[in-house]
Amino acid sequence: MPQNKNQNEQWMLLVLLLKEIAEEKGITQNQIAEQTGMIQSAVSRFFSLKFKPTLDTFLQVSKAIKVNFFFEDQEDKTDLNLCFEKAMEQLGRRVDKLPKN
Repeated sequence: MPQNKNQNEQWMLLVLLLKEIAEEKGITQNQIAEQTGMIQSAVSRFFSLKFKPTLDTFLQVSKAIKVNFFFEDQEDKTDLNLCFEKAMEQLGRRVDKLPKN
């Protein structure tokens, strides 16, 4: 299989994984629509792979299904906790790093 085709199918695997998790948890497309603000037919098209979702849409559906993601360094050369803390600090999400009034 050509590398390009393989890369184009990765999003499909992730969407189908979300679909399977939702079904396993008994979460309906209507419930996902209510949680995300999407209409049910858009949720159906999402799970039917009718369109490649944006990252925002993918994350909204993931949140509605209550799925967490994590990163893993394949070479085990990176302190991912430190990287996460730095990224959160850059977003201003670390209370102990906020300026005091």
